[in-house]
Amino acid sequence: MGASGTWAVRLGLGLFLAVASAKAEDTHWTSREYVDLYFRHYNGRVPLPHLREDAQKALFNHLIDPRNITRIAEASVSQDEKLRQLRIILAVLGAYRAAYNVAVIVGEPLEQELTLVQAYSLQVAGTLASLMRKPPGAGDASSAWATLVEGVIASTDDSEHYSPAQSAILAEAVTLHYPAIAAVLTKDDRRRLRAQALALKPAHGNAARREAMARMKRVLSTAP
Repeated sequence: MGASGTWAVRLGLGLFLAVASAKAEDTHWTSREYVDLYFRHYNGRVPLPHLREDAQKALFNHLIDPRNITRIAEASVSQDEKLRQLRIILAVLGAYRAAYNVAVIVGEPLEQELTLVQAYSLQVAGTLASLMRKPPGAGDASSAWATLVEGVIASTDDSEHYSPAQSAILAEAVTLHYPAIAAVLTKDDRRRLRAQALALKPAHGNAARREAMARMKRVLSTAP
């Protein structure tokens, strides 16, 4: 089931992002919209965006719409402006990851939203890393991105809060985006993340999760 497992997990992640893209309004979000939404939530004007109601689903679809990132990366603006916007978006997503994580811990049914926000954060970090022209480990972002990857790897092994399908989505997101992120991490961070992934017990039961976890470990092992 190797090839079919790969296809199934990537199709699942792709479908989630495609649905987000299709259901979001045609106008894409810049960093300003991310900041505006976050402060509307922070000030109690809107709840955490979720997938259970149409209005909130539309907000959530905007939050993880991959077109937001590709349009910024491909825009005819300066490299510094692209990096500025993507850094802001990644910071906002970090605040949302923390909020969803707390909500899940206290029993709110937001595991799917947390899964997709984590996967999307890796995409943003990977895009940022690919646009940067700095040596590995340069700047404060390196340690923050290592922490992001570390958290996602830990989540793939958290069967208390994530279903096998969600764990597979997270593992596949690491597989897809870690090579770009690894290019800006320090050697010590890459070594630590590799050791973390390889220390995970082999996944049993769900075939898609097992194969996604195996692919993730291979990528962590072979990334420069």
